[in-house]
Amino acid sequence: MNLLLGMVKGRRSKRRRCSAANLTDDLVVEILSRLPARSVCRFKCVSTTWRDLISHPVHRMKLPQTLAGFFTKHDSETVLWSVPHFTNVSGTGLPFVSPSLDFLPVHKRIFLLDSCNGLLLCSCCAAGELDMIYYHQFVCNPTTKEWVALPDHNQAEKWRCSCVGFNPTMAPHFYVFEFFKDFGPLAPSVVGVEVYSSETGERVRKEHELDNDFSLPDRLPGVFFNDCLHYLTHKPSIVVVDTEGEVCQNIPVPVPGEQWFGFIQLSQGRFHYANFEADHEDEVVRLVVYVLEDYDKQEWTLKHTAEASHVVGSHGLYEPGWVSYINLAEKFEWVAIHPDCNMIFYTVEWDKTLMSHDIDRRQVQEICTLGEDTRETYLPHVSLFSELQTLHT
Repeated sequence: MNLLLGMVKGRRSKRRRCSAANLTDDLVVEILSRLPARSVCRFKCVSTTWRDLISHPVHRMKLPQTLAGFFTKHDSETVLWSVPHFTNVSGTGLPFVSPSLDFLPVHKRIFLLDSCNGLLLCSCCAAGELDMIYYHQFVCNPTTKEWVALPDHNQAEKWRCSCVGFNPTMAPHFYVFEFFKDFGPLAPSVVGVEVYSSETGERVRKEHELDNDFSLPDRLPGVFFNDCLHYLTHKPSIVVVDTEGEVCQNIPVPVPGEQWFGFIQLSQGRFHYANFEADHEDEVVRLVVYVLEDYDKQEWTLKHTAEASHVVGSHGLYEPGWVSYINLAEKFEWVAIHPDCNMIFYTVEWDKTLMSHDIDRRQVQEICTLGEDTRETYLPHVSLFSELQTLHT
C-alpha cells in the first residue's frame, strides 16, 4: 500500500511538474504580475529561465515595480554634510534598501542627486577627501545593490544640476544629464548640457546660448519620458532635452500665472502637472492636477481639483485671506505623484510632516514626520528587481 501511494504521489508530482513546464511565457508573466514585488524577486531563483523571463525589458512593464519609499537628505549633528535616510511607504514592513549605500566602493560622504525608476544618482567622497572637487559619481540600484561608476569629467565646473534618465521597459541602459549653469543677475541659466550614455560609455556635450527661458530651479525633479528629459523652468514652460543634449521643444504648462511652484511627474505612464491656483487677490484657493493627453499636440486635460483648505487646512496652513504662494512655499513642499495610482505626496510645516492626498477617494492622510533637519531633496524609489546589463556588483 505504501509503495502504491508513493507511486501515485510520484505520478501526480510528475504531472504537476510537466503542467508547469508547459506554461507559455506570457501565461507565466501574467501569473507573476498578480503577485507582490517581493515574491517576484524570490521567483528569480527558481531557474535561469524564470530569471531571464522576469528580467526581460518587455516583461518589466507588466511585473510589479511599485513605489517603495523616499530617499531624503538630513542635516547631521556629527558631520558637516547631509546624511541620506529612507522612508518606507509601501506598507510591507522593512524596506529592501539601505540608506547608507554601503555597497558602493566609496560611501563615507554621499550626496543624493536624483532618482529614476529604481536607479539612484549620487556623488560620493572618500573619507580623506575634504573638498567636493574630488568626488565620484555613481548610478546604483539600491534594491539589488548593483552599481556603476561614471567616468571622470571636468570637475572644475562646480555649478551643475544632474539628473538620471532610465526606462526599464524600453532598454537596460540609462543616461545622466548634467546642466551647467551660469549665475547671472536673475535666475541661474543653462550654458551647456552634457549627457552620459551607459550604452556607449561616452559623454556628449552641447553648448547653449545664455537664455533665461532655459533656466532651471534646483529642487524640482526632471521627468524622463519618450527618451527625453523634461524639466520645469522658471518660465511657464517645460523644456524637453534629448539624449544628444539638444533642446527638442518647449511645452507650455496648462495653468497661467505663477509657475515657479508647479510640479511635474510621470504617473501610470502619463505626464502629470500639479500646481495651486490663486484668486485675483493672490490667495491660494485650490489644487489642480492636469494630464498631458496628447503629447504631440501639447494638449492638457484637467484631471483633478481640490480645495486648498482640504489639502493643507488640517495643519493650519490654510486660513482664508492669508495663504499666498510665498506663504505656502515656506511650509509646503512637493514630494511625488505615485507612479501607479492617483496619489500625491507632499510635506507640510517646519517638521516636514509627510502627507498623502488620494485623488480618487479625496482623502488626506498623515504618514510620518521626517524632521526639521530634512533637506529639500525627496527622491522617490521604485523597487526594481531586474538585473541590468550596465550595472555591476
